[in-house]
Amino acid sequence: MRAFQEMKFLSAMLLGGALLHGAAACAQQPKDPGEIRGLKLGLQAKNMEVDGFGEFACGGNGGPTRQTIEDWSEFAKCRPEASGLREVAVRFDDAEEYVGKAIDDPLYTRRRGTRVAGHPVLLSVLFDAEGTARGIRFLSDPRGDGPERRMAHLLRLAVMERYGSADWKCEDFPAAEGETPVGGVFVKQRCEKKNETRAISVQAQFLRRPGQADLDPVTKVYRPGQFDSWTRVEIMDPKLAAR
Repeated sequence: MRAFQEMKFLSAMLLGGALLHGAAACAQQPKDPGEIRGLKLGLQAKNMEVDGFGEFACGGNGGPTRQTIEDWSEFAKCRPEASGLREVAVRFDDAEEYVGKAIDDPLYTRRRGTRVAGHPVLLSVLFDAEGTARGIRFLSDPRGDGPERRMAHLLRLAVMERYGSADWKCEDFPAAEGETPVGGVFVKQRCEKKNETRAISVQAQFLRRPGQADLDPVTKVYRPGQFDSWTRVEIMDPKLAAR
């Protein structure tokens, strides 16, 4: 009986040790979340996950998308930009959002869609001729509602915090003729940060262009959305950016 108890004790110790070892291994090798939903530089288009993504199309550098494609692997169907890279635009899979709208369930529809740090964005990945992801681009989505559009310039702060607030090189540009602040705030800025793994550029703007004003100059009726507010982010392969 005593021998049997000793064997049980030894087995428990070995099992406990194995579990601790496994937990330690997991702690030492956390899954790389990438830049956004697992997207990261260096991935091969043919091997990239499609789960969680939809509406693949050739990108338009922030403008309307071009032809639709099946998935990342069809990047070569997209016309190259001046840099030679081919842009594949994509959206987060929002099937649940459509279901929520169909059944009028706010639990599904609240703050979904393609978002970064809570901001709606237009997202794309840039591939070289061999199908290697060399860049990730996202811009604040101009189709957001009024409050989202107004706050779009704040996306730059979330991105800069995400990659560490130190070592950014920022330039604030003066107002062009006719440009004015919005509620006393004027943002016209470009920031860059580069290290061995990434070359990041962040551009943002929050201002009124000539002719924009809260009130119609003739009728004095309030006109919502009379401002420019946006953020544009590019995360590039530093070797490519150095060319």
